[in-house]
Amino acid sequence: MKRGLEERLRLAKIVLSELNKQPLGRTELEKRTVKQCGTHATFEGIFRYLKKKGYLEKTERRHRAPYRITEKGRKFLEGL
Repeated sequence: MKRGLEERLRLAKIVLSELNKQPLGRTELEKRTVKQCGTHATFEGIFRYLKKKGYLEKTERRHRAPYRITEKGRKFLEGL
């Protein structure tokens, strides 16, 4: 159980760190994340969680708009 939590926190840190550098499309964000750690399935889970909790958001309303980190996400990242 502890190992799973550590992996999810590591994935969250990677996702938020990448978005802290610049807004990214979901596909590019997934590629960068999986390259460092995890799989498609683990990325999907953490991505949905971070979006639901308001740690990341779309830059605009269009379908394929890039995502960016929110202020709440920056604070969460600082704690990781």
